[in-house]
Parts: sequence; structure tokens; C-alpha cells
Amino acid sequence: MSSTSNAKTRSERAANLRVEGYPWRRVIERFTSVEALMRLGMAILAAIVLVIFVRGWEPPFAYRKGFIPQRAILPRVAFKVVDQEKTYALRIQAGREVLCIYENNKEPIVQLRDAVKDALFAVREATNATELTAKHSHSLDQLGATVLDFDETPLSHERALEAIHATLATDADISKFDAAMREVLDPIEEIGLLRSLSHDIEKGNQRYIRVFKIGDETKKIEADVQRIRVAEVAVTLRSSLEREFRNQFGNANAILLARMIHSYMASQLPVTLTLREDLSNQARIDAIASVKDATISYDPTFGALVPIGKTLDQKELDLLRAEHAAYTSQLSIQERVQRTAAFAGLIVALYMLCGFFIYQSLDRSLITNSLQLLRMLTLCVLCIIFAVLASSDPFRAEVIPVTLTAIIATIAFGRPTSLMLMAALSLVVAFSTRVDLSEFIVLASAAAGSTLLCGRIRTRTRLIYVGAGVAAIVFMTFIGLGVMTGQAGGVVTDGPAVGSLQGTQFSLFPVQLAREAAWQAICILLCGPLMTGLLPFAEKLFGVQTDLSLLELSDMSHPLLRQLAQRAPGTYNHSISVAALAESAADSIGAHGLLVRVGACFHDIGKMFKPNYFVENQAPGSNRHDTLQPAMSTLVIIAHVKDGSDLARQHRLPKPVIDFIEQHHGTTLVEYFYRLAAKKSEQDPHGEEISESTFRYPGPKPQTREAAVLMIADAVESASRALVEPTASRLQNLVDQIAMKKLLDGQFDECGLTLQELDTIKRSLIKSLTAIYHGRVKYPDQQTAG
Repeated sequence: MSSTSNAKTRSERAANLRVEGYPWRRVIERFTSVEALMRLGMAILAAIVLVIFVRGWEPPFAYRKGFIPQRAILPRVAFKVVDQEKTYALRIQAGREVLCIYENNKEPIVQLRDAVKDALFAVREATNATELTAKHSHSLDQLGATVLDFDETPLSHERALEAIHATLATDADISKFDAAMREVLDPIEEIGLLRSLSHDIEKGNQRYIRVFKIGDETKKIEADVQRIRVAEVAVTLRSSLEREFRNQFGNANAILLARMIHSYMASQLPVTLTLREDLSNQARIDAIASVKDATISYDPTFGALVPIGKTLDQKELDLLRAEHAAYTSQLSIQERVQRTAAFAGLIVALYMLCGFFIYQSLDRSLITNSLQLLRMLTLCVLCIIFAVLASSDPFRAEVIPVTLTAIIATIAFGRPTSLMLMAALSLVVAFSTRVDLSEFIVLASAAAGSTLLCGRIRTRTRLIYVGAGVAAIVFMTFIGLGVMTGQAGGVVTDGPAVGSLQGTQFSLFPVQLAREAAWQAICILLCGPLMTGLLPFAEKLFGVQTDLSLLELSDMSHPLLRQLAQRAPGTYNHSISVAALAESAADSIGAHGLLVRVGACFHDIGKMFKPNYFVENQAPGSNRHDTLQPAMSTLVIIAHVKDGSDLARQHRLPKPVIDFIEQHHGTTLVEYFYRLAAKKSEQDPHGEEISESTFRYPGPKPQTREAAVLMIADAVESASRALVEPTASRLQNLVDQIAMKKLLDGQFDECGLTLQELDTIKRSLIKSLTAIYHGRVKYPDQQTAG
């Protein structure tokens, strides 16, 4: 066909031109996709959780016990604090002044009054002293044994009997007698009697009590203890009886009878009051609870709450917390909205900074993959939550979650991303706890030290050494910051003033600062053993493998590798050889050599299902592909990739290893069978055109440098076995051709492998292959050289 027929007109060339749309349209389409909106929603949700948890609308309480302010702390608003000592004293006083409650059983006094009346009426029956029986004489002795007559002589039976007859002569006199007795005894029956109080001075009032009748707790009367104590009532009872009998009868005999009755009753006055402990205790509790807190008022003109240089102890902290609570409670809605917007703006800025950093890195999956983003956001949110919870007194252990997060981030995301991420987290934690630059520096030093020292975890003691190293870094950082910020200097005392430094003492060695620094170091030391236990869970959650786990997987006694060695020994030997080549090549470019070695060990496990269809397992002279069409042979060959990945999933191999199985052939062409099919098609006049895509692996192409190294090493190891004389030059040409073919085929387009790294890989492979196929000296008695 002539060149003229191949030429296109101007209109055809113009029609074939594809004009790109506006860039902003592609950006809008990308950010309005369902996947992008889902990731945006997760980021917004994480920000909302943080704002709510740390109360972003309020300033954090910035002081801790042992802090030494470098300027006087003044009150920002007027507030009141409870005077605990005075309040306690008032409550103790209220407990002492409460009126204890006694239950009154008036029946003993009623019985005593009836006994007096019975005795008098029994004696009244005798008309003269000669008619007195022994019982009457005994009653008269009780009535008048201690009574003196008006002439101060002991009262005789005759005189006593005369007084009784004279006073109680008629029914009217008896009515007067009853009235007089009621006037005297009814008040006593109402309030009761006791010998002494049953409660001490700490449990209630010693002068007054409350009394209620038995069975009627609702009606309580207040009683003066002096009026109910038996000893005092016995004294006042005589005068009360004489007064009432004088009022009723108005004669001397009535007065004498009153004295006789007093003599009878004074020695027999009963106790009618019983302390009710339950009611008294409740009254005491109510009285103490009713005491209002005594307060001390402060206002902005008061002066300094804490003077400069005064070490904060619990008393000062309580005062500052009260001031902080009063200040935050008086914040207006506008101020709260401003603070919330500022905190949210900080989070958005850190989102953009970290997102841009990750986007510029080789692995963008942290922000382009929803599951990866969810894991990262969850880790960050949990770090901030636990750090804020652990930052308060007396724990001050916020370095623990920050250090653990730094180690996990390094293992899961790599050092560069971990450094950026932990710098952002340290800033958020510092602003959420103390808004202090020194706090940020301490947390950042712990995070940076953990990230930089973590490295490759090949032994179980590695994390303990990391914890020890980070502890030393944080200890020195804390001491240095404390000295520079004045936390190691003077302590205000109550001593005399010396110039402008009133009552200040200076310590040559900052004991308190060293103690706090040691506590921070101890917290970080605990992170090593703690992370050792958490490591398997972190690997499972983030889908990564540490060297420790990879070393376990690389054990040749793994069930899959043992099956491979039994079913496909040629493939097994091929995998071991590829592992050695690939590990060395990966290490030469700074990739993860151990991971590549493990991936190489498992990359061809799918061949164990049909081992005889692969040349390394075939006996000489037998090839099962001779009876198959090239397309069918290609399907059998390609199937080992899918079979291997399915087998790996069944045995719960980690995802990075499964990725090696799926990517080690990429989308390369099964060249032998493609050329065979093309040759047959050319020879057959009715043959169909052969499609190259039919003879390509399904992919994906290598997504990491490690997968690219494995692809080259796998192809080079297989091809090198076909060389008749594998000299150094032939090995070099072979490696160059295979690497160039893969490069031109676009197999390295998605893994970030550079041409310089590709050249380094080639040199490493050539060196390793040359060492394997090195020449040997033939001795005269040897027929061949092996």
C-alpha cells in the first residue's frame, strides 16, 4: 500500500484530535464520587468526635501539680470557692447542736401517781393511830419518814394521820387533791423524765431535746433537760406540790400532806425517756446537710491567686480549677462558637497538611482507599482520646498513647508518614490539654524518637530497646525544657523578703523536675512490653507484617511450603532460588528484602495443583502441553496465579504475601504459547487472528517496588536455567533483555520504580547469578566439571 493511501486529510486529522475537557470538571467529578464523599464523611465525623470529646468550645485547664508559674496568676472573672475548713467546722457545730429525739412512755408516772393515791386512801381508813395495821404503818413511814413537822421535828404517825384526815375529809377535798396532782404531774408526764442524757456532746445538744409520746412520732415537743432530769425534778417537785395544795386547800395540813407526797415520790421517780438512735441520727444528718457551704469570694481586683514562682500544690490547683470553671461558665455563645471554629480550623489545616504530604508520597492508598483511611482516622482519634484522658493529675501519662501510636503508625504507614502524622497528633493533644509549647515538644520528641528508632522489628526485645531509647530522649528533653522554662528554679516560701525575691528559695538540683522527668521515662519504658503484646493485633488490623512475623512465615516447615516441596519439588527449588535473588536485589535499592523473600517463597504455590504442566517439574522427554492447544495451555499456566491467591487466603496468609502472588507476573504475555498460536494461525489459511490479550496474565501490575523486584527475579531465574553456558556476559545480556522487556511492556508503571533503581536491581541480579553459575577448575581425572 502506497504512502499516498495512508495519508490523512486535514479534516480527518482534526477529527481525530481529542480535546481535553476543563481540569476543574475532572476535579469536581473526582470529589463528588460516592467513594470520595464517603472518605470526606469519615474525616468530618472524626473531627466532630474530637471537637466534642475535648470540648473544643472551652479552653483546657492548663495547670498541673508541681507547676511553677513564671508570672503571677490573676483571676479573669469574679468567682467563689468553698471554704472547706470553715464549712467542715459549721457542719460539726450543726451536728453538735441538733436536738436528739427521745421517746416518752408516761405510764410509769401514771402508775406512781396512782400508787400515792392508793397509799393515802388506805391510811385514811384508819381513824386513829391504834387502828393502824402493819401495812398502814409501812405506808405512813414511806409518806413521812423524811418529813419534818412545822416545828422541825420528825413527823409522827398521829400527826401524819391527822393531816391526811383533815385534807381529804370530803369528796370535794378529794377532787381538789386530784386537781392539784394533775397540775403538778401532767407537765412531767408530758415531757418525761431521765436520769442523764444517752447521747454525748458530739452527737447532739446537751441542753435541749425533742420528745414525742410513744406511738406518735409526728408530734414532737422541745424539752429543757433541766426540767426532765430526775435529780432536778425531785428538788422542784416539793415546791410545786406545796404551791398547788396551798392554792387548792389553803391550810397547814395540806402543806404537810404535800410534803408527805413529795417524800413518797422523790425516791421513786421513774425514767420514762428512751433515746431513739435512728431518728436522732437522721435529724443529725439532715442538720448537717442543711448547712450551706461557706465561701470565699474573689474578683479580678483581688490580686494574684498564685504568686510568681509558687509551686502549685493541691490547694492552689483547687482554687485555679474553680476560677477556670467560673470563667468557662461565663463564656458567651459567640465566644464558644469562635473557639469551636478555631479548633475545627486547626483540625482542617492538619487534615490538608497531612493529606497533601501523603498525596505526594509513593503510597496514596491511605487517602484513596476508604478502609485504609478509616483505620488511620480511628488510630488518630483513639490516640487523642486516650492521651487527653491520661494527661490529668495524678497520671500525666499522655506520652504512653502517643508513643504506642507512633510505633503502630511507623509499622503500618512507614517512617515519613508516621513523622508527619505524629507531629499533627502531638499538636492536637498539646492544644487539648495544656496549650503549652513545652507539652508539644515533649510529645513530639517521644513520637519522633519512637518513629526513628523503631526500624525493623526482627526480635522480640527490639521494642524494649526502642522504649529504653525513647525514654532517655524524653527524660533529657523534659529536663532541658524544665530548666529553660523555669520549672527547676525557686520555690516561694513563707520566709522573709529578700529584695524583690520575697520568700524564694533556690535548689541547685531540680529534684521535683527530675522526679517528673523520671515518671515520663518510666511511662515510655512500659510502652515496649505493652507494644510487644499489642503487635500481633496491630499487624492484623492494619494488614502489615513486621520482620518478626515475616521470619515466622519464611520458615521452610510452613505447611504450604512442605506441600509444595512434596507435590512440585522443581517449583519449590525455583522459589528458594528466586527468594535468594530477590532479597539481595530488594536490599540493594532499600526495599523490604525480607518481605520479598517471603513473597518469593509463596509466589508459585498455585502450581502444586497441576505441577506437571510446568517445565521445572517435568521429566525429560515428557510435556503435557504437546497434546493441548496453545490457548488451553495458556489458561493452565495463567491459572496458577488465581489458584495460588485462593490457596493463600484459605491458609490466612497476610495480604502483602497474597499481593506478591497476584502481581508477580503482572499483565505480561505468555510469550511461548502466544508465538506458537500465532505460528499455527499463519500456517492455517482459515485461522483467526490471534489476540494478544488472550495470552496475557490478568494482573494487576506490580504495585510496589518489592513486587517489581520479584517479577524480574522470577523471570531471570527461570530464563537463566535455559542458558547452555551461563557466562558472566551472557547472564548480563539476559538480565538486561528481561528488565528492558518488562519496562517497555509497562509492567513498572504503577510501582514507582525508577530507572536508577532498575539499574541497581540488574547489577545485583547479575552479581548473584554470576556467583551461582561461577566456573570451576577441571582436574585431570575428572571427565566433567560440575
